[in-house]
Amino acid sequence: MNHIAKFWPLSDIHLAGRNSSSPVFSSKPLYRLAVEALARSYSNNPRCPHYRAAIEQLPLGSRLDLLAEMCDYPSLVEVQWQILSDPLLVSDFIKYLSSDLTPLVQCLQWLQSVKKPIPIQLFRQYKKLIEKKIWTGGVPRLDYRCGLRIGTFLTETGWTVEAIGILQLAQQHASFGTAEELAVLRQLMRAQTLAGKLINAGKTYDRMKRMLSNVIRQCAISQALSDKRSNGQSLQDLQMAVFHSFSLYHYEELNFELSYEYGMHSLARISARSPSRLVIDVLRQLVRACLGRRMHAKAAYILRQAIGLVVQHYGRVSALYAETLEDLALLLLVCNHVGESVDVYAEAQLLYMQLYGSRNLMLSLAQGNLAYGLCLQAYVTGRRDRALQHVAKSIGNYQRIWPPEHRMLAQVFRLRSTMELFTFSNATGEEPGFLQDELFNPQDIEPLSVKDLSAHLRVIEQWEKK
Repeated sequence: MNHIAKFWPLSDIHLAGRNSSSPVFSSKPLYRLAVEALARSYSNNPRCPHYRAAIEQLPLGSRLDLLAEMCDYPSLVEVQWQILSDPLLVSDFIKYLSSDLTPLVQCLQWLQSVKKPIPIQLFRQYKKLIEKKIWTGGVPRLDYRCGLRIGTFLTETGWTVEAIGILQLAQQHASFGTAEELAVLRQLMRAQTLAGKLINAGKTYDRMKRMLSNVIRQCAISQALSDKRSNGQSLQDLQMAVFHSFSLYHYEELNFELSYEYGMHSLARISARSPSRLVIDVLRQLVRACLGRRMHAKAAYILRQAIGLVVQHYGRVSALYAETLEDLALLLLVCNHVGESVDVYAEAQLLYMQLYGSRNLMLSLAQGNLAYGLCLQAYVTGRRDRALQHVAKSIGNYQRIWPPEHRMLAQVFRLRSTMELFTFSNATGEEPGFLQDELFNPQDIEPLSVKDLSAHLRVIEQWEKK
């Protein structure tokens, strides 16, 4: 640690935790300066083995902050790439720093921009570790959860093709026919669906449906045993997650009725102890299913609760908050509030820029809804046939300039489900917006915890009876 002793905040800042009010943590500018100074010093001598050894002794949070600070230092590209090629380390980042993985996304964006992509390297290294464990029995820390965490993170950040490969390896590592395998299959189907591979997603869907009854039976038995309540809760959350994935799959295949049905099934399994991220995902998917069924007011109400949860658990300066703003922009566009939709989407893009910097402008790296602009152009044509023609022409142009696995192409192909949400008028005059009383400013939404969600869930479940 001699090489970083002069940058003392790096050693102490994370000891009290990120939310601590201690004097050490409150000296954030000093900590930031220490991170910058160490990265600058390391860049002048990137081959020094003592620096590498010292960095490996840092707490996880400080190590990730330092790796993010190394971005834009060409001399440190190889160092970053080697460190982040370790699946066990990346899994630990995701597990222990899940509240804010912005620095990890920044690292992946930077390394991909300099032709040193990490996601495919993680797949290769994870495969090697699995083979090593099979043949030698080593790597005791490696289990299916490592691949599940990495695959889930890559799915949520747009590297869906790489996520599919890692999740397929994780499935092989999980216990066959158990809740472990179902948890992996759920994320695998989600990645396949978001990547536009609906045929493969359909095969995964069929296997999950065959397994689900066994999991439900396990859930009932576990909840009946007082000493296994936590196991019963985890299986209930798994059912909720599976139904959420089913809802997503049916939404993308344009079966909005089944999407809504499974969305309501997942909603019914939310409890006060459910993971906040999963609850948010369930609500966001149910918003889309409601839009597919022309239930605009209900969609707006559900989205309000989702935004409140995000504000409470992730804050207004987070990628998840930007994603919910994009959900709101789509809701407003579907309801013919075009000006408000554009303003909200612009707010989301400014937040992405604040989080990830100018690299987020590159379509091959960007986070969020990349197809909104094309969706807007198609909608303002005013007619369904013109809108679909515009989308088809754009897809043809994109296919000529981008590789098949480009994240923009995957999102553009999925616009077919989005186009079905719109109601095009045959009249020449402009139609009024569908939402009037339900319009809201996301800045006015109060934080909402999962524990306080029960009353809102009852309103959602009984909406049609109003």
